[in-house]
Amino acid sequence: MPDETRDEILIAAESDGLLSLQVPFGRLSRAAGATPTPMTYAALDTIGAAASAASLQSVSQLALAEMLERLGPAPRNAELAEALASGFPQDLLEEALRLPGGILRTADGLRAAAVDTPAPAPAVFTATPFEPALEPTLLAALREGGEVYFLQDALPAPTCPARAVDVSQAASPDGLQDGFLVSAVAAAAQAMTDGVIVITGLGAAVMALGHDYASPEGLAAGAALTALVRSAATGAAFTATNARALGLQARKAGPKHACTVAIVPVSDPAVILPDCESDGAAPVRTVLAFGDDAPSLARSARLGLAIRAPAALPGILEAITHSGAQDLDLALGTTRLRDRGFSEAALERVSRAIGEGLPLNAAFSRWVLGDEIISHDLKLTPENFDADGRGVLSAMGFSRADIASAEAAIDGAGETIAAQSMQQCGFTMHPSPDDEVRFAAACSKVLGGNVVVSVGARAGLGMVEAIIGNGLSAHLAGHRAPAGEDVRERMEHIISLAEELADDAAVPAASPEFTEAHPAARTRLPDRRKGYIQKATVGGHKVYLHTGEFDDGHLGEIFLDMHKEGAAFRSLMNNFAIATSIGLQYGVPLEEFVDAFVFTRFEPAGQVTGNDRITRATSILDYIFRELAVSYLGRDDLAEVDVTHDGLGRGAGDATREPAPFTEEAAQIISRGYARGHLPDNIVVLDKRRAEKQAESDADEESAELDAPDYLSDACANCGSFTLFAISEDGDTECDTCGEEGRISK
Repeated sequence: MPDETRDEILIAAESDGLLSLQVPFGRLSRAAGATPTPMTYAALDTIGAAASAASLQSVSQLALAEMLERLGPAPRNAELAEALASGFPQDLLEEALRLPGGILRTADGLRAAAVDTPAPAPAVFTATPFEPALEPTLLAALREGGEVYFLQDALPAPTCPARAVDVSQAASPDGLQDGFLVSAVAAAAQAMTDGVIVITGLGAAVMALGHDYASPEGLAAGAALTALVRSAATGAAFTATNARALGLQARKAGPKHACTVAIVPVSDPAVILPDCESDGAAPVRTVLAFGDDAPSLARSARLGLAIRAPAALPGILEAITHSGAQDLDLALGTTRLRDRGFSEAALERVSRAIGEGLPLNAAFSRWVLGDEIISHDLKLTPENFDADGRGVLSAMGFSRADIASAEAAIDGAGETIAAQSMQQCGFTMHPSPDDEVRFAAACSKVLGGNVVVSVGARAGLGMVEAIIGNGLSAHLAGHRAPAGEDVRERMEHIISLAEELADDAAVPAASPEFTEAHPAARTRLPDRRKGYIQKATVGGHKVYLHTGEFDDGHLGEIFLDMHKEGAAFRSLMNNFAIATSIGLQYGVPLEEFVDAFVFTRFEPAGQVTGNDRITRATSILDYIFRELAVSYLGRDDLAEVDVTHDGLGRGAGDATREPAPFTEEAAQIISRGYARGHLPDNIVVLDKRRAEKQAESDADEESAELDAPDYLSDACANCGSFTLFAISEDGDTECDTCGEEGRISK
C-alpha cells in the first residue's frame, strides 16, 4: 500500500472513530509490560494501602479547594484575618496569595490536581487458581480502590506503538463495511513496526449487526469480527467458517505483518475512543445516549433495532425522549412543584436534566434552573444555591424525607424503558458472567491468547475463576466502598447535632446588628504552653510528634515532622496535623480521632523504635493516635509494653513504686501527656509543699504566742532586759533572757 494512500485511510478512520490515534501501548493498558507474579498477602496489602493514600490525597485537595472558595474572589484583609483566626491554614493562604490568579485560581488548581491524582500502579498476578484464604484480603484491597490483573502471559511493553480499533463503527445501516475495516487495520499495522492492535467494541458491533450477545449467532459474529481484524493486521487467512458468520467472502493469507492483536480493557476509553459503546469483548452495558436536547438510543441499539424490529423503533425513541418528565413526576409530583412556584419553563429544564442522567441535587441547582427562575419565580437568592439543589427544594417547602424519597425514586426511567424495549425485541441486556466468558473464549480461540476480560463488581471472584479456567486473563478494577451503615447513621446524628448547635448559637432577630448565627467557639491555647516531643521510627521512617496542651493539661494541638520524605507527603501530614489541631480546639474529643484513625493501614508501617509503649504500627496515623491515646486518654489497651508512667525509664514490668494521681496543681507545670496522666513519685509540687510549710510555721508562731509569759515592767538587774516575769505570788521573778532569779521589793 503506498504511503499516501495509507495516510489517507488512517485519517479517514480516525475521523470516523474507527481507529484511535497512535499511542504507546502503556496508554491503552495499565498492565503493559508487567511481569505476572504469584499473589501474596503483602502485595495485596500494598495495593490497598496505596489506593487509600491516593484517595486521602484527593479528598484533602478538594477540602482545601472548598475552604479557599468560601473566601470569595477578592476578600479583604480583615476577612482573611478573620479566616486565620477561625483556623484557616496560614501556609495555604500565603501560597494562594502568592500564586498568579488569586485565591479562586488556586482553588481551581487544587480541584484539577485532585481529579488528576494518578492512580497507583495495578498489581499483576499470575493467572492461576488462588488460595481461598487470600480472598478476604483481595476483596479488602478492591474495596479500597485497588486494581488487579491476572494474566496468562505478560502483555507487550508499554513503549510499543499501538492503536485501538472500535469494530462497531464498521457497522452501518447497510451492514458491515468490511472493506473499510480491513483497509484501516491493514494501514495501521503497516505504519507500526512491531505494533499492537487492540480490538474493542465487539459487544456493540454484535448488537449493531442485529445479533443477541448471548446467542450462538452473536458468539459466532464476535469470533468472526476478531478473526477479520487479525487477518487484516497480521496477514493471516480469514476462514470460510468465520466468513459465513458475517455473510462475507473468505480471504486468503497475504503479506505478513509483525503486529500483535489483543483484546484488553482500554484504560481511558472516553479519551482514546469517545464514541465507543462497549469495552473489549464485554457486552453493551447501557443503550442510552445523552445529547443536547433529550436522551435517545445509542448508535448500536438503533442499528440493531432497525434490523430486528424496525416498526417498533420510532415508538421506543419517543418514550425515551419523555422519560425525564416521568421521572420528575414520579419523584416529587409536577402538581406539587407548580403549587410551590415552579413554572413550566423550570419544570422543562429540570425534566431535561433528569432525563440526561443528572441526579436530583444537580437538576435543581442554579446552573440548571438559572438565576432568573430562582430570583423571580421562586423568590430566592441565586448565590445561595450554586450547586445545592436540595437547598432549593428545602427552601420551597419540601422536607428532608421528601427529598430523600425523590432521590431514591429517580432511578433512570429512560434506561428502564430502553432496556425493556431491547429485551422485547430479542436482545439480552444483562448477559450472565458465563455468557461473557464464553464470548471472550471464542475470541481468544481465534487470536490464540492475549484476551483480558474485565470483571464487574456484581460478578465477583467466581467469574475470575471461570476466566482463568478457560485460559483467559482477568482484570478487576476496585472502587472505594462508601461508608457503612453505622458511619452514615453516625454522620446523620452529628449533622443533626451541628444544626441544633448552630440554631442555639444564632443571635436573636431583635438584634439589628447581627443577622447570622455565631460560628462555633474555639478555645485557643495559651501563648506559653506545655507539651512533649516524641521521636520514633515507623517502618524505617523517622517521625517527630510535638504536642501542645491547654492549662488543664488536655491536648490542644499536634505537629508532625518527617525527615527525608517527599514534599507532597510531608505537606499532607502537616496539613493533617493542622486539621486535627483545629478540631481539638473546637471541642472535638480526642477519642473521636483515636477511634477514626487507629489501625488504619498504609505504608510506611511495621516496626516502631524509640517509643517505650508501642513496638509495631500499621501506619503513621495508627502510631500517632495510639501514642496520643496512651499518653492523654490512659488507653493502655492500645499499648504493647507495660512500663511506669514517669520519664526516668525504669523499664517494663517494674511495679515497685506506685505513681500518684495527676492533680490540677501538677497540670500547671507538668505536661499531662509526658507524664501519661500520672504524677511520678520522684516529682513534688513545690507550691503545695510551700503552702504546707507556711501553715506549719504559722501554727508554731501561734502556739508560741499562746505559751509566752506576761513580762513585768521592771528591767533585769543582771542583764538589763525587760523580760522579767513573776514566778510566785510573793514577788519572786525570773529573767526570760539570762535566767537570773530575784525579788521585787514592794
